[in-house]
Amino acid sequence: MYGETEEELFKNAKEHGIQVHGYTEETWNKEISKNKEQFKNLIKRS
Repeated sequence: MYGETEEELFKNAKEHGIQVHGYTEETWNKEISKNKEQFKNLIKRS
């Protein structure tokens, strides 16, 4: 995933999750609310 900002990165990740991995808006929101800090720790800055 790519994004100029963290917000854009999470938006792109959400779109990918829905399109490729079968998440729904509801399941994505549940997943991100439980694991957002873990996901943030995976962000690599370039």
